[in-house]
Amino acid sequence: MRTSIDARENIDLIEENYRRWQQNPESVDSGWSAFFEGFELGNLPQPNGAAVAEIEAREAALQTRVDSLVYAYCSLGHTIARVDPLAETRPQNPLLSLHEFGFNESDLDLRVSSKFFLDNRPMTLREMVAGLERIYADSIGSEFMHIQDPRIREWVRRRLETRPHKHSTPRAVQVALLRALLEAESFEIFLHTRYVGQKRFSLQGSESLMVILDTILHRCPDGGVAEICMGMAHRGRLNVLANFLRKSLKVIFTEFSENYIPDLVAGDGDVKYHLGYRAVRRLASGAEVEIRLSSNPSHLEAVDPVVEGKARARQRIRGDTEHRRKVLPLLVHGDAAFIAQGIVAETLNLSQLHGYCTGGTIHVVVNNQIGFTTLPKDARSSPYSTDVAKMIEAPIFHVNGDDPLAVKFVSDMAFDFRQRFGRDVMIDMYCYRRYGHNEGDEPSFTQPDLYAKIEKRPSVTQLYKRELLEAGTLSEDDAASLETEFALRLEMTRDEVDAIEKRKASEKAKFRESTAIFQPEYTSTSEPTAISEKTLRTIVDGLTRTPEGFQVQPKIKRIV
Repeated sequence: MRTSIDARENIDLIEENYRRWQQNPESVDSGWSAFFEGFELGNLPQPNGAAVAEIEAREAALQTRVDSLVYAYCSLGHTIARVDPLAETRPQNPLLSLHEFGFNESDLDLRVSSKFFLDNRPMTLREMVAGLERIYADSIGSEFMHIQDPRIREWVRRRLETRPHKHSTPRAVQVALLRALLEAESFEIFLHTRYVGQKRFSLQGSESLMVILDTILHRCPDGGVAEICMGMAHRGRLNVLANFLRKSLKVIFTEFSENYIPDLVAGDGDVKYHLGYRAVRRLASGAEVEIRLSSNPSHLEAVDPVVEGKARARQRIRGDTEHRRKVLPLLVHGDAAFIAQGIVAETLNLSQLHGYCTGGTIHVVVNNQIGFTTLPKDARSSPYSTDVAKMIEAPIFHVNGDDPLAVKFVSDMAFDFRQRFGRDVMIDMYCYRRYGHNEGDEPSFTQPDLYAKIEKRPSVTQLYKRELLEAGTLSEDDAASLETEFALRLEMTRDEVDAIEKRKASEKAKFRESTAIFQPEYTSTSEPTAISEKTLRTIVDGLTRTPEGFQVQPKIKRIV
């Protein structure tokens, strides 16, 4: 017969093994392990109907919170997206905080999923938030939840989720993007140094426009587009003519000459940054795309309905009046004009009417966040310059112009959206204007803080080149070779134009003494100006004297 002491020893042994098994099942032999597993299984509470219902309700509540989080990012992610290249801090929106959905830091390792995000793929809450941030609140901020058709919303959502990681982009694509940026920057720097003070309405600060245009162009052949009808204002027009339509550099440089006279019957009634052009671009694949850039007046956005009318006419000429996919209208806007000019809303309103539709237009807003000297906060009542496009339920993709890969992604998506749905689509490219409104404007007079920041910022070309060099995608020699190639081409063309100008001047000198126009003899006799020197000095002194203790902006002080 066992004593109570023996029983106590057995209990102690069982408890010791049980404690070890709980900490590490492999620390006890297989017999003990099987015993404890059966013991625990037998002690599990058997579920009843009320318990099951409670578990299901708890799981449903969790799923609702997860789905609400996804929906909030789809709807509001753009409000915290990093789309402004000049922003020092990221925008905040408390409606997107985890606490708003009943989560806290301790919940980040919960396993969750949502049928509204990445095909219901299981992941931790931490991974889900990171994915939502990358897709909806990084360099791209998308507005599409205002679209009433759920099929279109679903297409946009799924397409946004396919955005590739930077490291997965093929080298050839990255080098092609850098090439487009280098071409644009080299052209602007050349004009800036060789034609000092001449108006050209520089593209500098928004060079990624060329990435958008280049991406759309190369999608045209496979997408069924044979022709692009294009309109734009003066900002960056010379760059577009040179590097997108491939207008002769010799002609462009000649137009900068003081003695330039067009060899046209129509005369020379307009400035070079208003001129239209027609070209046929042959791509590396051998495919050809016709591009028609309409001439543009100084009246901003007036060209919009003209381009739509031309596109519709070209569609009729090409026999494409049913689906209207062969001719693509492409309009490039400025942010200030797009929200301010009524003709924009009028043109958008016509976009889906049977008698006016053109199968959808790709709108590109070069959003340099200033209109001449006016900042957005003083120019519009809406959060975005593109808000007017919501009236036709156009999807709007805000994108950081200093992220060329993001710019390319939204350009591809905009092209596919237009070709699939035959509707207007918006690309709102946030960037900046490196210099003034034109080359005669000094922006630091009116926006000193903004332009102090811009002056210190490297260009998108230099930022992207540095990124490729650091990633090992490009070597220093490759980058230098590209830069040298563009610089040499510009210099050689300029030398050729200079030689032609000298020859023309020499020929003109032969006829200097021969003129039928009467030239009156020069006289140095002064004419009365009806104002005394004393009065003039008083006026000038009043205009240039500053109050004592008043701090004058340095550049203005030099002028005064």
